[in-house]
Amino acid sequence: MNPEEFWKATTILLKNFHSLNKKIFACNFDVSFKVKTISDDLYNAFIETENFNSYVNSLNSTGVTEECLHEDAIDDCLLKASSKYDGLVFLIKLLMKNGKEPIEGIVFLDLPKKTFTCRLFTDFFFDFKISFESGNFSVEPLNVFNEKSKSFCKYVLKPKLEKWSKSEDQKHVKSLNLIDSEAYNELYSQFKLKYSSNLMEIWPECTDPLKFIYEDLAIAAYLIVLWKTTESSPEAFADLGCGNGLLVYILSEEGYKGYGFDIRKRKIWDLYPKTTILFEQTISPTNFKLPEDVDWIIGNHSDELSAWIPALAAKHSYRMKYFLLPCCAYEFSGAKFQRRSANISIYNDFLDYVEGVSNSCGFKTLIDRLKIPSTKRIGLVGIKRHFLEVEFPEKCSNIEEFIVKETKDNGVKLRDKHEAVRNCTQINKNILEDIVLKIFHKLMENGEGPWNSGRELNLGDLVKTALTKADLQAIKSECGGLKTLLKNRHEIFIISGGNVKIRKPVPKTKEEMEGKTTKKRQCFFQQHHPNKCPLTDEICTFVHC
Repeated sequence: MNPEEFWKATTILLKNFHSLNKKIFACNFDVSFKVKTISDDLYNAFIETENFNSYVNSLNSTGVTEECLHEDAIDDCLLKASSKYDGLVFLIKLLMKNGKEPIEGIVFLDLPKKTFTCRLFTDFFFDFKISFESGNFSVEPLNVFNEKSKSFCKYVLKPKLEKWSKSEDQKHVKSLNLIDSEAYNELYSQFKLKYSSNLMEIWPECTDPLKFIYEDLAIAAYLIVLWKTTESSPEAFADLGCGNGLLVYILSEEGYKGYGFDIRKRKIWDLYPKTTILFEQTISPTNFKLPEDVDWIIGNHSDELSAWIPALAAKHSYRMKYFLLPCCAYEFSGAKFQRRSANISIYNDFLDYVEGVSNSCGFKTLIDRLKIPSTKRIGLVGIKRHFLEVEFPEKCSNIEEFIVKETKDNGVKLRDKHEAVRNCTQINKNILEDIVLKIFHKLMENGEGPWNSGRELNLGDLVKTALTKADLQAIKSECGGLKTLLKNRHEIFIISGGNVKIRKPVPKTKEEMEGKTTKKRQCFFQQHHPNKCPLTDEICTFVHC
């Protein structure tokens, strides 16, 4: 590891403190200071105080020279060679998922000595120190007599720092950096209580309700807090490629006027109230007309439309703004995205591409990392332009030229209205259950233990030994493949490195089940495992009967 990699890893840590413990929702920087010297007085003052206010007062007499915003302080960390300050002090607040009082603490960065020290006003979490010297870095607990603290530093913190130091990911964006994370956490919790149970009860789609419901509740909470934070609440919004329309429904229920457009109607549309306005309509980006009152465009996993969202917003009107959460990568033409850089993941390559589109269309592009149950969680926001409103007609011509350049070779052809669903959800349920049981029984062969967990097998071996040609044809016709089928039954199987094994049920914690609906489906293990389910009916999240 070199010094640049060390500071890179610690900077990512500052932006991703929540990754150290699943009970932490986010880390807020209440205040930070640049100091000329990180001295023992700073540490002693911390030990002798009990809260933020008393410590801030004590800092005034221990070398504090300038208060600064946390992003400036992080930049100083990265540009340490040119910094006139020897140290940075961060007063942090860890927000908890369970709604309990935040945990206050402090982080010291000693730039010349290359150390990162974290101390917290709690016994719940561990204090630690990260050091770099002669090409090596160390992670040590500050309470050397606490064995859990030692394990945390060795098996959790150090591996993450090693990974981050070597990461080529260009999108290490601090989660929720554009909004008030406390306000978001509170609103998201309210939404889960308000909407999740009822939506679970009525969900008519073949898709996983847990994923879609909680993801769209989180996105709705994010947008509302973003609109309030930036004072840019919409007169009306348009969700292009709205799919099941859930985001439109939630925002409409919260008092925001809006419209949803999608090429195909979904079953759940008929269950929404009349205030949820959804249109089954082909969206042709070259001539699509938005309602006159729309001043925000939303692209929530909008697939082929993703690259178009900034361009559509840019040329529609000067007051138009957009929010985009890209997922699947497509070119302007509707063809699969062709990589521009082999040095980063295709996802980050596509994000760079769409950000470039946004910048080319005149937006001051903002980027944020949402906290949603999805691996594709980087959002792009366009609120302000790089030019004045009087320049808008001229800039529109430039945008049209940009679009023509992007589409001149392939034209524009987005998805058809009727397309095959290819994720194994359309297989006859009896056939599907038969395939699942065949795989389950094959894994159970020669298994041992008080509760037989079976054995681990390669996917290829399962195909050869457990399934018939007819089974494989049924899976192949839906194109998701065996791997997709098994992932869809994640409560039964674990897939890792091309191998499959049986997932032994374990009790869920109160934090894991907070806001979630249980007892919706029969327990597979209670029905089919020779030893039944290892959990009692009271603690199993599935129905025993």
